[in-house]
Amino acid sequence: MSKSFQVQAPVEKVWDFLSNIEQVTTCVPGAEITGSISDTQYAVTITVKVGPIKSSYKGEVTITELDADQHRLKLLGKGQDTKGKGGATMELVGILTSIDESTTQVQGDSTVTISGMLAQFGSRMVEDVSNQMFDQFTECLRSRLEGGAGTAAGPAQAAPVAGMSIAATAIKGAFRRTVDSAKEKIGRSSSDEPQ
Repeated sequence: MSKSFQVQAPVEKVWDFLSNIEQVTTCVPGAEITGSISDTQYAVTITVKVGPIKSSYKGEVTITELDADQHRLKLLGKGQDTKGKGGATMELVGILTSIDESTTQVQGDSTVTISGMLAQFGSRMVEDVSNQMFDQFTECLRSRLEGGAGTAAGPAQAAPVAGMSIAATAIKGAFRRTVDSAKEKIGRSSSDEPQ
């Protein structure tokens, strides 16, 4: 998955926030740091609910690259379902680019692999859920960094993933794709008919 968005804040302010895993976690829906393993490795849990299925993952996030000059970071996350029914891994590369003195472009490229119960929903559903989590993350990040001086260190925590609303939005997305595909097929077949 590849995502980008802009934040109305200077690049250094955005970098200070995003390069601090403890602060970033407060904006990741359903995530919590449960301990520090080293300066670059943290124990984490994340809970995701999609419809009737709720999965909690317990694992680690490791900072594998932190380049303050290039404003580039790499993270590796891995975890196991707490019920032993699967696991997940994530590799993320984030790059910040200064657009001007008060605007920063954030580019994130990630590869996520999921096994177990959530994987049964298929890649489209997982992508829709990921998009909803991403939207919640960016909304939280902007509220923390665009709200004025000192807000980046505030105690606000992102709410756990709203399972029903995310599931509903994901289902709507799947339904919309199905309808669009059907319309496209109908349009093609009607244009193939002799006039």
